Amino acid sequence: MEKTLLIMLVLLQLGMNLIQGLEEEPFQDEKIMARRRLELINKPAIKSFQTKNGDILDCVEINKQFAFDNPLLRNHTIQMKPNFKVSKQTTSTARSFTILSPSQLLPKSIRCPRGTVVVRRIQEVELIAMDKFSPLLGTTTFSTTNKSSHSTTPDEELLPGYQIANLVASTNNVGVSAVINVWTPDVITEEFSEVSAFVATDDGAASNVIQVHPMLYQNTTRLYAYWTKDSGKSTGCFNGFCPGFVQVSQETPLGVALTPVSTYSGRQYFMAITIQQDKDTKNWWVLIGDKQIGYYPKELFSTMANGATRGGWGGEIYSISTHASPPMGNGHFPEEGYSKSCLISRLNLVGQDFPNNTSLRVGSSIPDCYKAIYNGDVGGDFGHNMFVGGPANCWE
Repeated sequence: MEKTLLIMLVLLQLGMNLIQGLEEEPFQDEKIMARRRLELINKPAIKSFQTKNGDILDCVEINKQFAFDNPLLRNHTIQMKPNFKVSKQTTSTARSFTILSPSQLLPKSIRCPRGTVVVRRIQEVELIAMDKFSPLLGTTTFSTTNKSSHSTTPDEELLPGYQIANLVASTNNVGVSAVINVWTPDVITEEFSEVSAFVATDDGAASNVIQVHPMLYQNTTRLYAYWTKDSGKSTGCFNGFCPGFVQVSQETPLGVALTPVSTYSGRQYFMAITIQQDKDTKNWWVLIGDKQIGYYPKELFSTMANGATRGGWGGEIYSISTHASPPMGNGHFPEEGYSKSCLISRLNLVGQDFPNNTSLRVGSSIPDCYKAIYNGDVGGDFGHNMFVGGPANCWE
């Protein structure tokens, strides 16, 4: 089996849209276990804020955040900023194309003191829900090099309930970036739908993965990240639900609400997401626009010390029930185009030219329901771009 490090971003969904329904009535034993875990996850705060949508944001001492409960990070030296130059994402000249900046996501009054980082306090119900999902996007590629995903099969069998559509560049890289449409698709309990960017590497064992993306929680699309080093079998999680991601930002936490969102045939909102390895420290950084949110330390992974062997972008859906399927993207097919389907624009492999078509694979596990279409380089606001999506209840 492959070993993959996947980093997904939402807005994108970071690149990318991840939306998930939450179980309304967890079993009593689940609730007891969740409460015990929350005592470990939610560290004592120096200061706290409450947002208008009810989130509690805690200012936690940077060296006491949950990441450092991981034994692998016992001797880790915190990196406050990357050694690479951070590129500023140019804004659009089109009135209907707006790139959200981190400073727009929360009031300016929400900023943690020096020596602390901002962490969104995790609630019991979402902790229980997150345990049910382990994204697969980035661990699976397709045997096609066509621009449109009309008839393809994944290189390995997917778990029941999962479907994916993506564009993969099979080339060595140290990161990916994209500007991703922010949508709020309709999903129900025990479903998720996401669009994201990822990097991956293979060593013949299992998947090492990092993902960053938007997710729906409490009817709000939020910034989420995910990592694993063994295809989600025993390691990895979303955001800070397990120790791993090192937060360095004092003002933008993982889990922050992404607003406003795009409307069909109306104004379009995007987030610029980058996943990039620091060549000196080998840590993998997550950036929104030109702001560093934090990083996944190299110690978490069994591969990826010297970059990735592929990068990509795409969508993924999952339903615990195999009798219904959630929408991908915004729930519309790519053929509908700009403002009517989910756009992933300004596709880029960090530090190199975009690969030619011979190293690109576009595919879908069920092309009658979910599609990815790569449009090449069209210049302007879009650059190299793709559309991804499909409707709900398409397969049973």
